[in-house]
Amino acid sequence: MELQIDVELPTTPQPTYHLTIGEITAHYRDVISLTEAHGVSHEQTAAALGLSPTTLTAYGRGYGTAAHRTIPAATLDRLRDIAVDGYWRAAAAPYRAEIAGDDQPLFCVPIWHAVDNWGLLKARHPHPLRALEVADKCGGWVRVGWSADAITKKLPELDENAALRSRWRKSARRIYQAFGSHSEEAVVLLCGIADCCRYSLWQFSTEYQPWGLQVSAAQVLQLEAACRDLEAGDEIRPFESDVRMAMADLEDA
Repeated sequence: MELQIDVELPTTPQPTYHLTIGEITAHYRDVISLTEAHGVSHEQTAAALGLSPTTLTAYGRGYGTAAHRTIPAATLDRLRDIAVDGYWRAAAAPYRAEIAGDDQPLFCVPIWHAVDNWGLLKARHPHPLRALEVADKCGGWVRVGWSADAITKKLPELDENAALRSRWRKSARRIYQAFGSHSEEAVVLLCGIADCCRYSLWQFSTEYQPWGLQVSAAQVLQLEAACRDLEAGDEIRPFESDVRMAMADLEDA
C-alpha cells in the first residue's frame, strides 16, 4: 500500500538564517567570552551597555530557566561591536613598525581614521578593516591618521566578498537615513532583503569572519535598487521588475 502525503509549502518567504532563542543565548555566551578574552570585564561590559551586571548575567542563563532573559537584538548588536573591536585591536599587531631602539626596540602601529560623510572623525583604529567598517556605517571614508611607514597611504585592496560587504554597509546606511526616525521600518526592509531575522542582520555587515554571514551580489543589487527608489521618493519596486526593465531596454537597443 502506497501512502501519498501532500506537504503544504509555506506561502510567505522563509528566512534562510533565523536564530532560535537557544541559539541567541549560545551566541551571547560566545560574545561575552570574546570580550573577556580581550580584557573587558563583566562589569565594564555592563557599564558600556548601560545595564546592571545582574541583567547581563541573566542573558546568559539557560533558556527555560527562571533566571533567563532574552537579550534584545539592538543590545546584542552593541555588545558584538564591543567584542569585535577588541579582536581587531589585537589583530592589528602585524601592522606595527619598528621605529627606534636596538636592545629594546620601540614599535608603533599605524592609526586609521574613520570619518563620516561630513569629514568629521568618528573613530581612530589600528586595523584598517575595522576602520573601514565604521566609516561605511556612517557614510564616510578612511584616511591614514598616523604612520611611521611613508608607504602606508591607503587601505589594502578588498577582495570580491569584502567589497560586497562594504557596499551592503553603505547602502544600509542610506536606508536608515531615508526612513529617518522610523528605524524599525528600515530594519524590516533590510531583513526582508537579506532574508534573515533581526538577530542575524548585524552578521551581514561585520568583517569578523567567525560571526559573519556573506552577503550575495544579488542582495546588494536589490538593496541598492531600494535605495534609489527611496531617495527618488518612489515606492520600492520588486527587484525582479528592475531586472525585467533592464532586459527590455537591452532588447529595444
